[in-house]
Amino acid sequence: MCVGPPVATHIAMPVRHDYTAAEAPIPTVPGVRKTSLRTLLLGVGVLLLVYLSWRIVMPFLPALCWAFALALIGDPIYVWMIRRRLPRNLAALSIIILTAIVVIAPTLALAGALAREASDVLSRVSGEAGAKNLRVAIEGNGPLGSVFRWLDSRYDLLTEAMQLARSAAGWASSTVSSLLTGSIWLLSQVATTMFVLFYFLRDGETILERLRAVVPLSNRETNTLFTRISQMIRVSLGGKLVVSAIQGTLGGFMFAWLDLPAPVFWGCVMAALSVFPVIGAFVVWVPAAIVFALQGDWRHAAILTGWGVLIIHPVDNLLGPVLVGSTLRMHTLLTFFSVIGGLAAFGVSGVVLGPVTVAVVAGLVELFERSRSAAPGQEADSPQPSRS
Repeated sequence: MCVGPPVATHIAMPVRHDYTAAEAPIPTVPGVRKTSLRTLLLGVGVLLLVYLSWRIVMPFLPALCWAFALALIGDPIYVWMIRRRLPRNLAALSIIILTAIVVIAPTLALAGALAREASDVLSRVSGEAGAKNLRVAIEGNGPLGSVFRWLDSRYDLLTEAMQLARSAAGWASSTVSSLLTGSIWLLSQVATTMFVLFYFLRDGETILERLRAVVPLSNRETNTLFTRISQMIRVSLGGKLVVSAIQGTLGGFMFAWLDLPAPVFWGCVMAALSVFPVIGAFVVWVPAAIVFALQGDWRHAAILTGWGVLIIHPVDNLLGPVLVGSTLRMHTLLTFFSVIGGLAAFGVSGVVLGPVTVAVVAGLVELFERSRSAAPGQEADSPQPSRS
């Protein structure tokens, strides 16, 4: 057998290129650019819609905030009516009528009286005759007059007090007058508040369910957050502001009974000062009692002092737990910054938006602390590997 020469076989092997990471070709996917552009346009569209929605809601923001707060405060009464088998529409309408009688009508009447008395106080303190007569009456009061002259020579007490009263009266007069001048705006806000309050009460459960579906938290965490908001609103509005209003009303009543000028104005000033944690209504009634004493009217000075110490001052400690409950008590500093800071940041809406913002932050901090404290417990409770 003849064996021929070996046949050369050539197998085409693929050429192998060793690329570095920097030299490797980048694959191009045609859909990537379209997806990125679509996402960008979608994001811009969402931001534009959020901005337009905010512009639509912004004129009615005070009405929405107050309707939300009134719905939270009136919810226990509404639930009580529902348990008495009252129809939902009729129960919500009853709350609206009660709100109009108890809150809106007295507030409008108070605003009108406050505007008139603030202008009167401003005209009184702007004139020099009233200050001069008061100085002469005080300085003629024997030993107390000498004490006043000594203090006045160093601190100019009467001038500073007149300047403070003039500033407060001017601010109150301009603010309330501008509010009452825009009566159409005021009536539209009141009507919107009542309209929104009706649906917040009647459809509150449905609204909460929709919010639970949107909030990126578990049901338990969402309930904790909503409970914190409800507590903060009831403490700041149902507690602190109501107590301050009662203290101002009691102080104004005593000023009217003692025939002091502008009792409504000074009652509102006492109510506003009662919101602050350190100062309070005594900043107004103590100087009034001192003026009575310096003028030699010890009877009226003793009546005003006793009323302030025994009636006005204990209202916070007595009515606070009754209105908000002992379990809902918040730190005074937290409540103060939520209300006053909200007013400074958002205006009238800040009375509600401030406490809501603080409540959300406090609720998120509480949830974070719970998650941190639960983590070691979960590790301790996990099953240990068995030893063979």
